[in-house]
Amino acid sequence: MSKAHCKGCGAKLQTSDPNKVGYTPDLRKDFCQDCFRLSHYGEAKSHFHPDTLPTLKPKSLALMICSVMALDMLFFYPLHRYAPDVKYTYIINQVDLLPDSTNLDLLLKSIMRRAKEMKVPFEDIILMSAKHEDDVLHLKAYIMSYDVRNVYLLGVQNAGKTTLYKTLVADDKALAMNKAGLTQEVISHKLSSNQTLHDMPGLYQEGYLHQLFSYDIYKSLLVNKQLKPVIYQLKKNQSLMIEGLIGVTVHQDMSVVIYANQQVKVHRTNEAKLLTLMNEKTLKDRVYSETYETRTYKLPFGKQQLTFADFGFMHIPGDSLVTVTYPKALHMSMTEALFS
Repeated sequence: MSKAHCKGCGAKLQTSDPNKVGYTPDLRKDFCQDCFRLSHYGEAKSHFHPDTLPTLKPKSLALMICSVMALDMLFFYPLHRYAPDVKYTYIINQVDLLPDSTNLDLLLKSIMRRAKEMKVPFEDIILMSAKHEDDVLHLKAYIMSYDVRNVYLLGVQNAGKTTLYKTLVADDKALAMNKAGLTQEVISHKLSSNQTLHDMPGLYQEGYLHQLFSYDIYKSLLVNKQLKPVIYQLKKNQSLMIEGLIGVTVHQDMSVVIYANQQVKVHRTNEAKLLTLMNEKTLKDRVYSETYETRTYKLPFGKQQLTFADFGFMHIPGDSLVTVTYPKALHMSMTEALFS
């Protein structure tokens, strides 16, 4: 065994067992075999999914990273209850994915209001993109303004933690890819003479695409560039089929807006034909599931957001009734929309 760790997933490198994490045929390499194949060939096996909350040292700073594609999960993990002696700052990452017309002031105010309603303590809430140099420089200055020795990057898988880590510590060898569960063990690096930055394994969320599909399929559905919302004017009992995965039927005339990868296929149909189409597996250009379940939502006043796993969401007007058909294992949520 070697004391060296993989630059990609953080696992301890070893040469003894090809079926265990961290395997490499050559301990002089920077990456384990799985991360090497992911980086060079786009091939991936299932990576580690932690089922326990991380241990944080007291009097440290935790940066809770959340992608704009997963705002429904923003305060889902109440780490402040388990580690109350830690300062928490929430980083809303990947704002570069939002359309230019997005009201970011409204988004920030909505998030702060929700945090207060849920009694979630926070030092600050920061909107940024890990791909924008100025944003990262400002965040680094912000971190260094705290008199703490340990700084943790935490968040749901694929929130962009490793991209942020890689930029903050200028580590060109760290892997930053749309691969859920990539970081398997804590990866640490000196941020300054008295501060250490820790990239933690992603907090596990059931029902995301990587659980249902192979890597080559689910990475093609994830959003990888700025969203272009598409408005659909629907009549009563009309439906939208998103890929072969999501069916949304409205029960009154309304307009809905879909935010998703531009390659995701959306088909307009009606309630009577929806399930037949979703079960039609001969259409090879769509992604399907084997089984579905259906749920009807009575929406309150105000714009609502239907989030479908980690590949998109829909804005729906409130005071309405909609029926959603989706794979039983897929994560779905209906929450108040945080921006317009």
